[in-house]
Amino acid sequence: MLHLPEFVASLPAESPLRGKYGQPPEYVMQWLLPVGAVVAGVLLLLSGAPAAGVLLLTVGAGLGFLFSRLAAAAEEARERWARSLYCRQCPATFPREDAVTV
Repeated sequence: MLHLPEFVASLPAESPLRGKYGQPPEYVMQWLLPVGAVVAGVLLLLSGAPAAGVLLLTVGAGLGFLFSRLAAAAEEARERWARSLYCRQCPATFPREDAVTV
């Protein structure tokens, strides 16, 4: 049993297992689109186009929620990877919580 991050670090740089067992990518939050939609929605509300303003406010809030969920899911995948173990006999990966030592 090996700790997965240590196993991946011990692999040579050209190993195909680095791609298979490597750390999941980090999700970089993009706040420009949701914030821009909310600002445009507020401007439309103030300029006398309430339907378009409410629509853009809703789109901005929805995108903000979606992007935050994507970031949380990516962070959870990275944390799960950091806790994972690798069995060289099977070969399989599994969370440390599911490990059974013999």
